[in-house]
Amino acid sequence: MKLKLTALFLLLSWFTPPNFSYAIESVNHDDHEIKTEISTDDSLHEGASVHEEHHTDVSPLLFIVFALVIGAATRHFLSKIGLPYTVVLLLIGIGLGVLGRTGVFEGFNMFDGVVDLSIFDQSIDWAANFDPHLILYIFLPILIFEAAFAMDVHTFKKTFTNSALLAVPGILVAIFLTAGIIWMIVSYGFGLTTWSWEVVLLFGAVISATDPVAVVSILKELGASKKISTLIEGESLMNDGTAIVIFMVIFLGLTGNAIDHSPILEFFRVAFGGVLIGYIIGKIALFWIKRVNKDILVEATIIVVSAYLTFFVGEHVFGVSGVLGLVTLGILMSGPGRTRISTEVQHFIHEFWEFTAFAANTLIFLIVGVVIAKRTVFTMNDVWMLLALYVIIHLVRIVVIALLFPLMKRNGYGMTVTDAKVLWWGALRGAIGLALALIVESSPHIDQKVGEEFLFLTAGIVTLTLLINATTMKALANFLGMTKVSPEKRNVLIQAQAYIDSSKDKAVNRLKEDRFFKKVDWTKVEDYVDLSVLKSDSLNSEGLSQDKEFRIRMLEKEKSSYWAQFEDGTLSEGGYVLLMEEVNGILDSQGEKSLSAREDLEELLSTRTKMKGSFIQKLFKKSNIAKLETSFDAAKGFYTAQMACINLLESMYRTANDSEIVILKKIEDEIEENKIQALTYLRNFKREFLEIYKHVSTKQATQTLLNQEKKTTDRLFKQGRITASEKSKMYKLIDDKIIKLKREGM
Repeated sequence: MKLKLTALFLLLSWFTPPNFSYAIESVNHDDHEIKTEISTDDSLHEGASVHEEHHTDVSPLLFIVFALVIGAATRHFLSKIGLPYTVVLLLIGIGLGVLGRTGVFEGFNMFDGVVDLSIFDQSIDWAANFDPHLILYIFLPILIFEAAFAMDVHTFKKTFTNSALLAVPGILVAIFLTAGIIWMIVSYGFGLTTWSWEVVLLFGAVISATDPVAVVSILKELGASKKISTLIEGESLMNDGTAIVIFMVIFLGLTGNAIDHSPILEFFRVAFGGVLIGYIIGKIALFWIKRVNKDILVEATIIVVSAYLTFFVGEHVFGVSGVLGLVTLGILMSGPGRTRISTEVQHFIHEFWEFTAFAANTLIFLIVGVVIAKRTVFTMNDVWMLLALYVIIHLVRIVVIALLFPLMKRNGYGMTVTDAKVLWWGALRGAIGLALALIVESSPHIDQKVGEEFLFLTAGIVTLTLLINATTMKALANFLGMTKVSPEKRNVLIQAQAYIDSSKDKAVNRLKEDRFFKKVDWTKVEDYVDLSVLKSDSLNSEGLSQDKEFRIRMLEKEKSSYWAQFEDGTLSEGGYVLLMEEVNGILDSQGEKSLSAREDLEELLSTRTKMKGSFIQKLFKKSNIAKLETSFDAAKGFYTAQMACINLLESMYRTANDSEIVILKKIEDEIEENKIQALTYLRNFKREFLEIYKHVSTKQATQTLLNQEKKTTDRLFKQGRITASEKSKMYKLIDDKIIKLKREGM
């Protein structure tokens, strides 16, 4: 191995956790002895001759750059072919692997040797022999953390029980059932006759972990329910951790390094230990981030380091699950972290992690394709066995879902038969399984023929689930009616379209009066600017009950108002969390509940402010004062959000027909009831806690004026009245005042 790549592998081997160290040492032991011999022999030669052998190998860099170019081109030029992005990358990777296997670029020169294309062959060979541990240590923290960080925490909490059922008892049933069926095949001599029970069980662990990145992407693109995509993604995040833990327990036994205590105790130690590590590092990171004021580089660095540190500390220092630690960290960052990470930094960090996940997925699926094409060795019997296993894993999946269905339909959002079908067909296999299979294939403790069969069957299942399941998921979702727009929702969209058309017509009339647009061909303009998706005459809205759709839109407006208030600093972190918990709970009813059919606001808030002792004792207890401040803050934020909903309602009145006006008046009554409730609470609060009322009001007035100063500064910059550096200095002064306001509590 060349100098730079050798240094990289030495560095990564130092970071390798105990869970995998046995595998690495056993795989590399023989190679180490050979390299030692070579090094000893080389020491006999003169130093100059040794130096001549060393030069920089740029083939890994070439493959990475080339892969990212392929990824960008695939996303840009092939986005409309109907195939999921990861499937296209897999096919391209297989194509590259075939070219590498046939030696197309080997010794290929252009322009009399000036351009040596054999470096492409070297880069493909590097990808084909990519260390599987690097997939786990470099890419896994990115993919796991990004998926958890991007989740809606409320939806994840509601689907957590069902995800856990699938990821723990579900995957255990899948592993043993898959292993049992394969063992029957081995016992009756139908194939894989050299496989032992331990290898069969190991294969069951590898092939049972799901990786539905393509399916989740398709469901989001189709606008399917967030509940089912979150359930699928949540299962995948947790069962990756479960499968890796089970894999290592079995694999260490095969390599002669079995644990000396109960495998069940080891499983719980590794799983819950990983969660604890993720929680501790997450809390430390959030504590630090809260004290950083809107510094993109610092906050982004803390989050990136936290992700890799969680995996490293979990796996290397304590020997627990780094995957489950990353899931915990990601949920902490997307939940409590939403109010700790600076609002100006939020967008950048999400975009940053989205890019890193895109780059990681691009590299992984191209590498997977290259490995499949260049490293798998198989016979026709292996192909028949692969097809049989493809059917077996789907039959096993049916059994698992059927066993858990009675429990799953009673937990969280529940489970419908339609959801179960998507859950069944969307259980793809991906890069994690292939990385584990490569570890098995590379181990000297596994027979070479067994290792080759193990790798081929795993790679084949990954390929088939991507080529068949992922490509047909859109058709299945459409067939099941998951993307069908309800008549009520359709009519709301028609109403929105009518408003857009009305605004467009007014703009056209204004332009026609402009002397610079007298010669415009307005017929062509209309052809281009006609954005109508739904025609207003395509549905009769009479008799439709649009209460639910209108309520959902009001609740979404309420949520956006809370976030806007929090961004402006007029709603505290505690008030924001309290109100969001309530509004998310109402949204779960999908508009069935009245907007005013929520817990009495005063009762809800007073549960957070209940105190013992005399009034004087209560008032001077800092914690109780903080609770009272949060109560006032939440009530004021609630009232402000209701006013924002009234403004939205007024705009909806403008394009509503007679039947819709009746429904909107009903919605308006519900909002007015909320307003009265909030005002009553605020009035009582002012009477009972006047000093706290003055304190919070003064603090919010100060925050509002500081925000206004920032907006004015930004406006002056856009007008060209101040320079960028002057704007930055003014921002710094204002931000320092905001930090002082938060710390002192004024």
